[in-house]
Amino acid sequence: MNINWYPGHMKKTKDLILENLKIIDLVIEILDARIPVSSKNPDISHLAKSKKKITVLNKVDLIDSKELKKWEDYFLKNRVSDYFVALSVEKGTNFNELRKITDSIYDEKMEKMKKKGLRKTEIRAMIVGIPNVGKSKFINKFVNKNKARVGNTPGFTRGKQWIKIDEKLELLDTPGVLGPKFEDEHVAYNLAITGSIKDNVLPLEEVAFKFLDKMKKLGKIENLIKVYNIEEYVSKEEVERLENYKILEILEKRLGISKTEEHNYDIIYRRILKDYRMGKIGKNNKKKINLYFERI
Repeated sequence: MNINWYPGHMKKTKDLILENLKIIDLVIEILDARIPVSSKNPDISHLAKSKKKITVLNKVDLIDSKELKKWEDYFLKNRVSDYFVALSVEKGTNFNELRKITDSIYDEKMEKMKKKGLRKTEIRAMIVGIPNVGKSKFINKFVNKNKARVGNTPGFTRGKQWIKIDEKLELLDTPGVLGPKFEDEHVAYNLAITGSIKDNVLPLEEVAFKFLDKMKKLGKIENLIKVYNIEEYVSKEEVERLENYKILEILEKRLGISKTEEHNYDIIYRRILKDYRMGKIGKNNKKKINLYFERI
């Protein structure tokens, strides 16, 4: 598979990154914990090779916590990044750890400035990530988490998408950006399933079927029984052997999508993908069922 696509705004974002790299101190790249490798834009490492890099693994509430140490070792030992933080923007966890890292980078820069006779400085961080990785929510949460630290200081100011956190730290928000093409089918489908590629780039039927195939491979296909309450239609043992279109027929019947003999699979494709992207598939009441597509 070789998917060539590069919307105009993607090129503009890449140009924006290049233009501002010379005035920033570090790059914070937000990755999706379900697909850490697929959600990493290879261009970022190349463009920002001379800058300090923090890898932020978001949506860790959707994966097995046992996997986190493996990913930390992967990014740090392979020198993909200088720092690694695993957090959940949705849950608001572990932002203090990220702030400790930015503070240490500030202290390091401040020492260098003092040697030059300067007494005031700040660090500028560029926030990058693929579309729909949670970058905007991350920035909003990070701003709110740090308001208490600055007392009466205004929360943030915007201008050229700069967000001032406090006297130590300023963030540059950038639009989500992907590479210009996908030569790896695995990467392309992972990005499509998680919603980082628009649904019109790949055939929706193929994406939905690939999603079901991945669930079967992971031994998680029975999650659908729990999420959509289809116990009366199919057992756990049966669903593992069913062809994908049969599973869709059961979901169609259970959700009351089609009242006639004519199937409306398109609605089902969109429904299950939307539910997965929103974190609904992968949870059963209060019990979390991890559903991620990349492991080390």
